[in-house]
Amino acid sequence: MPGIKKNKYSGIFRDGGAGRMALRRFRERREKLMERENALMVITGVPYGPGQETTWSYAYCPTYQEPAIMYLTGVNQPGVVLLLDPHSKKSDEILFVNKKDPVKEFWDGVHLGVGSPRSAAEARRVTGIKEVRDIKEFEKVLKERFDEQPEKKLGTLWIEGARDGKKALIKTDHNWNFRNKVARLVGKWKAPSKTLFNVMKSHFDLRLPLDAYDAANTLKAQRITGEAFKRTLRSFRDFNNECQVQGFIDGQMLMRSSFGLSFPTIVASGANATTLHYVKNDDDFGKAELVLIDFGVRWMTMHADISRTVPASGRFDPLQKALYEIVLRAQARVEKKARMGVTIKELNDLCWSSVNHELENGFKSMGGKWKLKYKQRPHGVSHLIGEQEHDGDPFRNYADEPMKAGWLISNEPGLYGYFRLRHKGKLYDEEIGIRIEDNLLITESGCRNLSRCIPKSVDEIEGLMWSGKSAR
Repeated sequence: MPGIKKNKYSGIFRDGGAGRMALRRFRERREKLMERENALMVITGVPYGPGQETTWSYAYCPTYQEPAIMYLTGVNQPGVVLLLDPHSKKSDEILFVNKKDPVKEFWDGVHLGVGSPRSAAEARRVTGIKEVRDIKEFEKVLKERFDEQPEKKLGTLWIEGARDGKKALIKTDHNWNFRNKVARLVGKWKAPSKTLFNVMKSHFDLRLPLDAYDAANTLKAQRITGEAFKRTLRSFRDFNNECQVQGFIDGQMLMRSSFGLSFPTIVASGANATTLHYVKNDDDFGKAELVLIDFGVRWMTMHADISRTVPASGRFDPLQKALYEIVLRAQARVEKKARMGVTIKELNDLCWSSVNHELENGFKSMGGKWKLKYKQRPHGVSHLIGEQEHDGDPFRNYADEPMKAGWLISNEPGLYGYFRLRHKGKLYDEEIGIRIEDNLLITESGCRNLSRCIPKSVDEIEGLMWSGKSAR
């Protein structure tokens, strides 16, 4: 009997859930960028696949493409370059790829390539891009196209912004290396000094607002992440080490999505949760401690980025509950204010003034004492999410811009420090880290909390943790 039909190209072409509309969708994205910049442009993908930059390193994870190339083409393989030329009378787009290599395909799976009419036709058919060329021809073709330009302008993508009022650049990634390569070519051609320009702003303006497919994929990621979290809570009594929690929740997410995790899961118990980017996940924890979990899965190229903080015992003690609900109320206030036109800076001001006010006027009146691990605010309450789990410029200059409909942001207030409370004659005294994070899709009139399916109230969390206990 014949076997089940396999998805031959799913590893190297992500259709974003658009199916038959995918090629049209990617083409429209390229057209919008060409219309906006009206100039010759070249953008690079990642230069190598997993493990290829280090000797004998095996492919531990799949290829994650440069998000600009993924957004514009859906192509998920290393060593590609996209050329866009709105002034061309030949073809306004060219994808440069390596030659087809059957030996490499035997080891690593199918790849798009050239070298024969059949392989080139395959690449055109899969991607919908009108012309596919050997990457060895890139410099020659770029020079030909550049010479034909009415204005000597050439765009590419690199990451720049402002930090502390000064210009800042990311000079450690493949985009900057490619920019320097193109700059050397422009210099060799004796082109004007201001020939090269950055398409970053135009690209982010087009890419960051999610379309309907992106929003649906994000919601799917949230639902998978939520189901994994609920199953983890029901099984929590089986765990006494951070790695056990990580192994369980990662497994629950990965068995429901072939697209991988959004980032390595953080499981930080007790005082470990006061380290924001805690990574070792190897400590035992006691039943009196809180456990902070920062986790999420991908669906297609979209992400869930969720944080929850839970009591290892299944019940928050009075100190833990008081602090947890301070964070939860701050999160609700941010969600209520988030809408098109508001800035992330405004959300930050609201969030941290809420947390600090409740400490001073609520927790203190209960007799609580504390010493925070930071001054005023520990981190931003929001970052952009899209093709990357942290998207947009890494300098967060977007925090001062009015938010646009379609932006996806995190909503993640936190509280980290040493806290003390005497309640009904008993002293509660511990170092605590609490973070609660949802993902909000900005609309004209407010926002959609795409994470609503993921439990976070005290009653919901305790109910799930105790339902797991009673079921055994």
